Amino acid sequence: MTNATATETPQAQELERALQFGPGMRVQRLTEASFMVAAIFTQDLRFAYVVFFLTVLQALSPRWVPVARVVARLVRFRGEHRIGDLYFDLAGTRGACAISVFVQTAGIAAVWGGHPVIGFMILTVPTASFLMAPTLGFCAGCWFYVLGRDWLVRRGWLRRKFDDFADVAIEPEEGRDQPWRRAASSRG
Repeated sequence: MTNATATETPQAQELERALQFGPGMRVQRLTEASFMVAAIFTQDLRFAYVVFFLTVLQALSPRWVPVARVVARLVRFRGEHRIGDLYFDLAGTRGACAISVFVQTAGIAAVWGGHPVIGFMILTVPTASFLMAPTLGFCAGCWFYVLGRDWLVRRGWLRRKFDDFADVAIEPEEGRDQPWRRAASSRG
């Protein structure tokens, strides 16, 4: 969950929850992946520029996701979570997009520099992550972001702080003591 302030409206809180757990971000990532695949197969950077722009927006604010916002408005989030939602984090998304902007810049610069094969090979990295995030639930950028953040904390260059995470209930809770989860021999 996010830090919800008292000044946020219920509509803003609902949109925030829909962006975090609804299908909007999956559609956003699939849209970005589609544009990147088109860029790679057509060797046309204009498709990559669209993704670069969308990624820069998300690096600035994880809430600036135009495709996900449209999906969130059209498809109402019903409060049901998927197992892939367990690791979704808006701060992680922002960090992942910042890393993706760096990688996309390197790929685009290589193409501009006269090395299109290397440039488009570099662009396959964020493309793969854009495809894996909604389908497998693994975001390479988020992984690198967390790895880098933890490395900086271990070095003392960054202070560890509360990550503002929340558990997502896959099954409805029937109380804290759930005897059906214990082995039959230990049930009392």
